[in-house]
Amino acid sequence: MRGAGLPDNYPTDVIYTTSIAGPEITRIPLPSRNERHLGGHIDSDWLTPEPMVRVSQIYLEPILFERMASLPNVTIRNGVAVERFEQTDAGVVTSCSDGTTVASRYLVGCDGGRSTIRKAMGVRLTGDDEIGRTRSTLVRCPRIRSLFGDRRPAWMSWIVNDRVRGTVVAIDGHELWLLHRALPPGAADFAALDFDQSIRDLLGVNDITWDVVNHEDWIGRRLVAERFRDRNVFIAGDAAHLWVPFAGYGMNAGIADAVHLAWLLAAVLRGWASESILDAYQAERHPITEQVSRFAIAKVMENAAALGGGAVPPALADLGEEGAALRSMLGPVLYEINAPQFAPVGLNFGYFYGHSPIIAYDDESPPSYTMGTITHSTAPGCRMPHFTVGGRPILDLLGPDYTLLRFAPDADVTALVVAAEAARLPLRILDVARPAVPDVFTRDLLLVRFDQHVAWRGDVVPDDVSALIRRLRGVA
Repeated sequence: MRGAGLPDNYPTDVIYTTSIAGPEITRIPLPSRNERHLGGHIDSDWLTPEPMVRVSQIYLEPILFERMASLPNVTIRNGVAVERFEQTDAGVVTSCSDGTTVASRYLVGCDGGRSTIRKAMGVRLTGDDEIGRTRSTLVRCPRIRSLFGDRRPAWMSWIVNDRVRGTVVAIDGHELWLLHRALPPGAADFAALDFDQSIRDLLGVNDITWDVVNHEDWIGRRLVAERFRDRNVFIAGDAAHLWVPFAGYGMNAGIADAVHLAWLLAAVLRGWASESILDAYQAERHPITEQVSRFAIAKVMENAAALGGGAVPPALADLGEEGAALRSMLGPVLYEINAPQFAPVGLNFGYFYGHSPIIAYDDESPPSYTMGTITHSTAPGCRMPHFTVGGRPILDLLGPDYTLLRFAPDADVTALVVAAEAARLPLRILDVARPAVPDVFTRDLLLVRFDQHVAWRGDVVPDDVSALIRRLRGVA
């Protein structure tokens, strides 16, 4: 995935500018892949073995597809759509567009914002139905790269001038570019924004041509499904939540949904968990997607306030003193607002599950977080901070389900091990030295899930160890 999309030497800088060819308002410097090791970037101090990767969906999806196709017992049916499903005592019977039916224990709808599965479940989307309208065009145009001139090229360019507001995204760093143009406030018809001229206004030149690879007009929304489950049927990803692409967290959230739900379903199908463990999907993921959607819309509002509700003065793009003065006033404001969405450490590592039926909480509340800030913690529900063991990331040493990290070698965990074995609960015991950084590993025992979220902690095994095992198994 690191090697997909942008070339190794292409920066991932974000700029706010009057056009690609025009004067910049501010710049958020971010590294190319071959600069990442140099440090000094706003995301360089993250506690993670794997830094941020910028890769377009058109390159990521083939990687995921190839991996999926290589797995045993996976059937891929391209060009086949789900038309309807019926729930039975044994599970779900799904009718497909090719006339076939599929019987299964469970069904998961990962079928996008217009989800057939969600609609058939009778689930409503709630939130803000329309935030703005955008024309998005993927073009092939090698000349765009040269419009940066002697400046360092940007991965993402946010453009504001008196004719258009929008975004230019480098897809391959050479010739493919995604061009977003926002409709003016109050314009309900996409045709109100001239297709070709709006592109020229984004780029800042009129004598330019391009080939359209793909185009879509779309409406920005902040919507979250009222529930993610109906008995044996679930929804995930865009079928469950839609929001404007601020902080670019839509795909990340969808992947988190899928990984989370897959683990719960596997636990039931493998026989070590109660079916009621599936309640944890709604209890954990729904509040998080609601929070993330509100973080995203807050950035939209902050940017709108910074740029003002009226027309953008033409002088903003002037090369003289007046234009320079306007940009010098606006630049620091835009930087402060937007740096967190391009270094969203809080979204990546700070979120916690606060009301889960399968987490044993204690008297310490998880610390709050924002899009761009985090307070590391091992409180139950939080994501365990990264550290290394003998140079290896701790996440590579965790078991596939639960792992008990023992920081005190003399701590007796026999009762927990025996109870887990009796309940067939998969549990790995891992003896490791207590990390000094970050200084939050205060308990001798830390029980961590597959996704690194803390399920329980303590200095000794609890007296009622069977109650803890029941909770971890999702026994209602």
